[in-house]
Amino acid sequence: MPLTTHRCYHRWLAGALLLVLLLITPTAWACTVSPSTSANFGNISSFAITNTPHDTSAQPNAGIVCNGSLLALASNQRITATVSSANAGTLANTASGDAIPFRIFALATENEEIFLNTPYNYFNSVLIDLLGLIGGQSIDIPMEFRTLPTNNVAAGTYTDTLTVNWDWRICDIGLLGICLARTGTDTNTINLSLTVTPDCAIQAPDLNFGSSPLVAGFNPVTQTIDITCTKGSDYSVGLSDGQHPAANIRRMENNGHYLEYQLYKGTTGNDRWGNTGSERRPSSSADTNPGTPSGVTSQGFTYRGDILPGQNTPPAGTYTDMIVVDVIF
Repeated sequence: MPLTTHRCYHRWLAGALLLVLLLITPTAWACTVSPSTSANFGNISSFAITNTPHDTSAQPNAGIVCNGSLLALASNQRITATVSSANAGTLANTASGDAIPFRIFALATENEEIFLNTPYNYFNSVLIDLLGLIGGQSIDIPMEFRTLPTNNVAAGTYTDTLTVNWDWRICDIGLLGICLARTGTDTNTINLSLTVTPDCAIQAPDLNFGSSPLVAGFNPVTQTIDITCTKGSDYSVGLSDGQHPAANIRRMENNGHYLEYQLYKGTTGNDRWGNTGSERRPSSSADTNPGTPSGVTSQGFTYRGDILPGQNTPPAGTYTDMIVVDVIF
């Protein structure tokens, strides 16, 4: 009789040990964190970055992969990110001292915004199904970024480094549906970058010589080209030789007949304005607001157009040409 009692006791003890192991042993890893990842906004012109928000060029992940839960939203589950920024939430350019603010989203399409130094839990009613956090599959946790329209900034590379503190608690299913919690913490960095490219807005009004029955009757005409370029980006501006040049002479055309003319820098003198070498005009020589561009105020380049004397008067008609204005940084 004592022997029988002893065997029953051991069977009960073994069963108890097995139950304890099932309750305290997690069935799989929860999250794996990469030490560093990056997100790039790409190349954006200085005018575009001023007026329009821009997202990172591809949906980046946050550098963490998590094995989703086998339970529905319950049991205080979390994948929490707390983000801090080296530049207080801006992309900074050390050379110019300019900065571009940005926003952070867990999922930009749902406007799930992450605020600096504030924990954000990916296990929420909006994202739990969209990200597939239920079902146990591996999920690349996303984090997306969007610039805010900002004031005039210089061309160059803008960067920020984010530090993300992760904290997770994810459930597996134990006996009787009990949550077997897989918990952990880790930290990684996300390097953000954006390249602002120089750009210009050009206003080049038409030049009209008027009319005359004879070549000698045309008077010189002056006009101004206004150019607004990226802050701090020196440039030169050139004028093409037109559509019908002959050697170094520009010509307007009408049905195979030509009227020779020339374009000169400023209102006086015969310094030809062209598109190569010293014929170009640097921003420092602008007639209005000369010097390095401010990015806000336009710079004016005045020129004079002359119908060249000494040529025969061509047949009556309307003579035209097209000049290309080009800017080189």
